[in-house]
Amino acid sequence: MKPWCWYCNRDFDDEKILIQHQKAKHFKCHICHKKLYTGPGFAIHCMQVHKETIDGVPNAIPGRTDIELEIYGMEGIPEKYMEERRRVLEQKNQETQKKKQNQDD
Repeated sequence: MKPWCWYCNRDFDDEKILIQHQKAKHFKCHICHKKLYTGPGFAIHCMQVHKETIDGVPNAIPGRTDIELEIYGMEGIPEKYMEERRRVLEQKNQETQKKKQNQDD
């Protein structure tokens, strides 16, 4: 499975680029612009350094803003979402194969 961002569903060719994306788009401090590695790290930084509480992960799709989830790259994504992602990719793959077969006929 290709790397993808759980927070915004964006696909990536490489997990290193996914991590850079997460740091820049989801875990970047809006006050001092420091890039953190995880939601909990981001929340702790904002509380300790700026005395500010963060309610959710910025730029995340609704339902995926839980700041307490320890997600780093592809690690820590809840299993139900990994299974859902596999199902969706398999479905897309089957549809692509059907289209290809219909074109070949």
